[in-house]
Amino acid sequence: MTFGRIQDNQFILRLERGEEVLSVLKIFCQDHRIKNASVSGIGSIESPTLAHYTVDTKKYSEKELVGVYEVTALLGTVALFEKQPLLHLHITLGDESMQAFAGHLVSGTVSATLEVIITVLPSAFEKEHDEEIGLKLYTFPKQK
Repeated sequence: MTFGRIQDNQFILRLERGEEVLSVLKIFCQDHRIKNASVSGIGSIESPTLAHYTVDTKKYSEKELVGVYEVTALLGTVALFEKQPLLHLHITLGDESMQAFAGHLVSGTVSATLEVIITVLPSAFEKEHDEEIGLKLYTFPKQK
């Protein structure tokens, strides 16, 4: 992975063939002490695993896709969970027949390249596990 700084609070990253997307992005956030950020990207990914969450069962169903896919949209957030950066990324993919797939990105390896923009936010909001919903949700201080 290589990167450049667009401005003080914004980076552009180029992930390279063979790199595992979530691992590389988490290490980048740790190395740059990123607590909160928005993430977007495009590129290509190989053999991704996507997930869909069902609130009623509080479970994810996962699907591993075989082959290479265009990443037409990678969107998400970075927040702190147990003092570590937690990436919550959703992805929309297209195959060679132009069929689209979308879901929560569980894993995937960069195929040709993945271009990612990380915009660091001036906050340190955390997420905590919510028993009722079954997900890690943002927690905020009480507003006056």
